[in-house]
Amino acid sequence: MKRSLVIKITVYSLLSLIVIGLLTGGYIWYSMNKTMDAMYEPLPSVKWVDPVFERELGAQSEDSAIASPGPDSSAVDSSLVVPVATTAGGTNDSQALSLLNEKDVERLRHPSLSDEDPFTILLLGVDERAGDRGRSDTMILLTLQPKTQSAVAISIPRDTRVLMPNSGKYDKINHAYAFGGTSLSVEAVEHLFGIPIAYYMKTNMEGLVGIVDTLGGVDVNNERAFNYEGLTFPLGEQHLGGNEALAYSRMRKEDPHGDFGRTQRQRQILSDAVDRVTRISSITKLPRLLSQLSDYVRTNLTSQNMIDLALNYRPAIKNVETLNLQGQGKMINGIYYYAVTPEARQAIQKEMVNHLNAT
Repeated sequence: MKRSLVIKITVYSLLSLIVIGLLTGGYIWYSMNKTMDAMYEPLPSVKWVDPVFERELGAQSEDSAIASPGPDSSAVDSSLVVPVATTAGGTNDSQALSLLNEKDVERLRHPSLSDEDPFTILLLGVDERAGDRGRSDTMILLTLQPKTQSAVAISIPRDTRVLMPNSGKYDKINHAYAFGGTSLSVEAVEHLFGIPIAYYMKTNMEGLVGIVDTLGGVDVNNERAFNYEGLTFPLGEQHLGGNEALAYSRMRKEDPHGDFGRTQRQRQILSDAVDRVTRISSITKLPRLLSQLSDYVRTNLTSQNMIDLALNYRPAIKNVETLNLQGQGKMINGIYYYAVTPEARQAIQKEMVNHLNAT
């Protein structure tokens, strides 16, 4: 075979590979943009209200909390609470100790990810089925600070008692999703900690099955052996399929740490899933994975936001510090709540504001 013919064949082969690569890349790019469009759901514009870190007055508030969403529910009126903070003169003034001014709120609610602004995102895992909006099973508040390449996260137990911003009445925070969907969940968390939230990402836990199966399963290290929904989860490292991962992520009553233990198991699954998505071997799975995401994930992050996150925030996402929400279980009107003191809420606000303002 002549040398010139070999060169031609080689060049044509290389060109063919490049064309195939471009076509494949174009298809993936098209699929990604189509997925982002399907996932995108903006939040309604809501005026920021600097929350009052309230302490309930008297025994009446301890006996009147509502137990579940419903038109006939009764609850503590917001007039039965007083702010913890007081001025030097002794008068109640929740604004006197505010850590955020109007410019701070505007900056944190509308960050520029291309300029690497710090921001806060609420991660929601919801148990949502056909004909039933359901409740939020998982709520994780996450602040990202690219300047220090760090993140701070706090898991919010589903039974956390909060003064609902839409009604001025107390309820479990996971009921916010049942009352008003994602937007009310975001407002309730803003009210709980006094932290402006720029973005959210909501995942239907039912979609976890297909996503995990598409990735070929996930690896976890189980710290406590247990049985749940007919499945056995022994102590130690194990590989889980989609249905197993869903069950592993849902169990909480047998865990002595309750919601905190369950959240830790959910993080294991998400961490390994993210690791598998970023592997080169997962490229061929992207079209199917993107289809799964478009069915089960909703967010107000745009496609450009996602690109900026991948380019500018990866070091921060890999360096997450976890905060603990200090509280205690309490029976109120025969219903279990996770009660958090105003001081504990203020401590979380201070920690997160300091992180967002770090340089």
